[in-house]
Amino acid sequence: MKIEVAEFDGPALVLKAEGRINVLTAEGFQDDTMDAISSSPHDVIIDATDVTYLSTAGLRAFLLVSRTLAANNRSLHICNLKPYIFDVFKIIGFHNVIPIHPDLDSVLTAIESKAS
Repeated sequence: MKIEVAEFDGPALVLKAEGRINVLTAEGFQDDTMDAISSSPHDVIIDATDVTYLSTAGLRAFLLVSRTLAANNRSLHICNLKPYIFDVFKIIGFHNVIPIHPDLDSVLTAIESKAS
């Protein structure tokens, strides 16, 4: 599991996740994500283009990150989920808690329209 941080000029911190988020890597993913969000006042986007697997431990990490951001009036957004991973989010109802977007442009547009 690897996290790459890229801050855009716009209203979001973008984190690019790569690899498998499972019981062995979820805690590291959560810690790295929490470290990144603590140094930014922006909403957070996780680009999941290169996430190949997500276990229940990974889902828990996403939920905890989302709750931490919400407690600070910020939002977590996820984009570019593989269809089989999106199905898991949908089956358990997480798509109602964490906004899921098809691509980075659509999530940036949603964040910008929310700010105005």
